[in-house]
Amino acid sequence: MLLLFLLVLFTQNYFSHGDLIADTCKKTEYPRICVSTLRSNPDSKTADVKGLVRIILKAALGKANTILNQANDLLKKTKDRLVRQSLNVCVSVYEEALDEIPEASVNVGTNNFEANIEASATIDIADDCEESFSNSPFTADNNAVKQLAVVAVDIIASLG
Repeated sequence: MLLLFLLVLFTQNYFSHGDLIADTCKKTEYPRICVSTLRSNPDSKTADVKGLVRIILKAALGKANTILNQANDLLKKTKDRLVRQSLNVCVSVYEEALDEIPEASVNVGTNNFEANIEASATIDIADDCEESFSNSPFTADNNAVKQLAVVAVDIIASLG
């Protein structure tokens, strides 16, 4: 009987938390990327809303780091002056992102105003990198960073 009670309690908790992800994500501009990112991270099963936004920011940080590494690799290989200029823009702004995103994560729940500013800066970072090229090799990843940052801003705004 105790086992049955615990099973029912665990099941209710699991599904009610699943609703937290859906409820949180439906309030964002990009609910699909929000849900897929959170559902793919096992930590989201036990996270509160602040934890969910931190998971989104961690995903954005991972994408930002990928772009930074790829830009640095391409810088080593290309001689084209215009491409190098564009790559240098991406390196510069994504180095900034590697500072901004963790700061946003730290500030979530304690200083939501600052967290919002730092997450919003990440949107601009993705745009700056993308716009530095006439034909960006990072379009998909820049879009992912931007969308994740928008989701983070939307969730942070819901925290008040």
